[in-house]
Amino acid sequence: MATWPVQQTGSHGEDVRTVQYLLAVHGHPVAVDGQFGPATKAAVQAFQSGAGLTSDGIVGNSTWPKLIVTVAAGASGARVRALQGQLGAQGWRLPVDGIFGPVTTRSVRDYQTAHNLSVDGIVGDATWHSLIAGFVHLKSAALASAHLFDAWGARDRKTALRNATHAAVDLVLRGERGTLTDIGCAPDEVLGGDNYVCTCAFEGGVVNFSVKGNATDGFYVESASFVAD
Repeated sequence: MATWPVQQTGSHGEDVRTVQYLLAVHGHPVAVDGQFGPATKAAVQAFQSGAGLTSDGIVGNSTWPKLIVTVAAGASGARVRALQGQLGAQGWRLPVDGIFGPVTTRSVRDYQTAHNLSVDGIVGDATWHSLIAGFVHLKSAALASAHLFDAWGARDRKTALRNATHAAVDLVLRGERGTLTDIGCAPDEVLGGDNYVCTCAFEGGVVNFSVKGNATDGFYVESASFVAD
């Protein structure tokens, strides 16, 4: 059985928004606020009861497979917003407009290519599982950058992709790391908002990781750049 992340009372972030969007698809609409509160729990319990599941209000290995729905070009509404929200939370630039048009199709196909999935532009079980279970948002910008630093040192692309966009991973893993010295993270003075720059020196210069996120959703590495000595 595939392992899915557990969402329950007190959970927050993009996976909770996905649950909330998909509940609406199944006829149990709630506010899409990314907070797993009493209303979301009640809607999950109602969905579980109707799907023949244990009605415990916890979205885990049994409930996720029943909750997800196949989404493809031409679809619209909450199911597409759930997909677009997941892609957006992992650095893919597209609007969350509920329209599965050319931009969303291209993003899905690019995502499938980056994650060694069947490249058909259709979001079925495997792509949903990769989106929801295959990417983690960490608690701070420093942890997000450290995750990519460690994966870079191990030359482990699969692990790197769990907290960084494929563009950042592809760039970093092409380079030789050598000995790293962590300089630290600071707010991005250009982008502002929930954007940080985490810098590390290595034998040939420095690498800057652009880290995006916030305390609610967590953090991931969106891009990287090298500055030679």
